[in-house]
Amino acid sequence: MIHIKALILAGGYGTRLRPLSCSRPKLLFPIAGRPMIEWILDELSKNGVEEAVLASHYMADMIKGHLGDKYRDIILHYSVEAEPLGTGGAIKLAEKNLGDGEFIVLNGDIISSPPLREMVQRHRSMNAIATIMLCKVKDPTHFGVARLTKTMRIVEFIEKPKLGEAPSRWINGGAYILSCEALNHIPAGRKVSIEREVFPELASTGRLYGYKYVGEWFDIGRFEEYRRANKTVLGRVSGGKIKVASGVRVEADAQLKPPLYLGSGTIVGRGAVLGPNTSISDSTIIGEDGKIVDSILFKRVHVGRGSTVKGSVIGEGAYLGDCVNLGEGCVIGDNAIIHRGVTLKGGVAVCSNKEITKSISRPRIVI
Repeated sequence: MIHIKALILAGGYGTRLRPLSCSRPKLLFPIAGRPMIEWILDELSKNGVEEAVLASHYMADMIKGHLGDKYRDIILHYSVEAEPLGTGGAIKLAEKNLGDGEFIVLNGDIISSPPLREMVQRHRSMNAIATIMLCKVKDPTHFGVARLTKTMRIVEFIEKPKLGEAPSRWINGGAYILSCEALNHIPAGRKVSIEREVFPELASTGRLYGYKYVGEWFDIGRFEEYRRANKTVLGRVSGGKIKVASGVRVEADAQLKPPLYLGSGTIVGRGAVLGPNTSISDSTIIGEDGKIVDSILFKRVHVGRGSTVKGSVIGEGAYLGDCVNLGEGCVIGDNAIIHRGVTLKGGVAVCSNKEITKSISRPRIVI
């Protein structure tokens, strides 16, 4: 046990994940058959964390309704913003729940396996006011990039540098150890960005440090990254096998290709081909000769006979008629209806409750 509390920043709107984030917070998006927030809490549990605070705003009641007051061995508290306060403001608002020692902060849209025990030890040994998990990227031009000393002290972050001018390839990985002293640097009662306002101030104290992390890291801010996270996590937890929940019925001649997850009560028709890298949530129906690959299906989806879904994400209760074809990168909103024989080329997004009767040949959003 490390006897330290954790704060999960869970208040974002998930605007780049619309239309599916219009009806649920992204922390409840399924990854390998389980909501994203459960994977985050599992990492805290592995590191011995016994108490966590969820700082939320958007659809906060849905998160609390799913988790309740305890997840496995972790006691849960909720800090709800009346209006968005940013990453720093959310931390400040939750101050009363964090005690008077160090605490962990995790960005709720990051899937990773942060070495929290080691980060806490490093934080204490350096007498740091804040320790930031750093991740190495190939192209740092879209991120804030850390300028580091040999002792891993962070001098500054350079925002979106040109490739040849980046001080390193190490970026903010969305996991922090903060001393309670750091809270004194966050103004109360207004929106505050910890990345743009607080960390530069902490760097000037000489007590802002980095911890280089190498491992799984996904920023679930776009559907492409969301599907990549599902593929990687599914492959890891399934051991390259097929994971099947209770009450699944698979008809004759269906082909199941791992890694693949089939949720409770799912029905797979004759001759269907499912997987690899596919998660299918509860109570979904896949018709005869349906083909689904590299995709994520939410609950209660219906895929008609002879339909093909490739590299797509389909929202809860959506209905695909027979002989529908979805190209790479399609997103179908909750309860949308795609009629028989319709083809949607890659990159088409259909908003919730819409009805599509004709094929669409180029990327667009159907509102």
